[in-house]
Amino acid sequence: MIHSLIGKKYRLGADGSDGEIDCIHLVYSVLHEMQIAAPTFKEEWYSASTREILRDLNSWGQRVDFPAYDGDVVLEKNNISWSFGVTWQRGVLHINRLTERVAWVPLCNLIAVRCYRMKGKLLK
Repeated sequence: MIHSLIGKKYRLGADGSDGEIDCIHLVYSVLHEMQIAAPTFKEEWYSASTREILRDLNSWGQRVDFPAYDGDVVLEKNNISWSFGVTWQRGVLHINRLTERVAWVPLCNLIAVRCYRMKGKLLK
């Protein structure tokens, strides 16, 4: 299922149900497939400050220096905003800003600003 996300078109606010997805829902979809509990979703993230988003991620996960495990959540900074991604098979699934589609990039090509790993237990 996860591999079927690659190439999916980006649209802000899209949850993947209509063939389009945004970076937040991409992470949620992947974490769900991996049976990893996701942070509580907040609609406010679309307009929240960086500080608020980081505070929420800090309460969900532990900050790590570099993503190493499937399911690590990464934050990338582009020219105007933050973008979420998630590690999978020694790479990161994220929204490619040039193609506006879900893409996989090897970890060695990642320029992540912050990385988080879930604290606690996996889903049952």
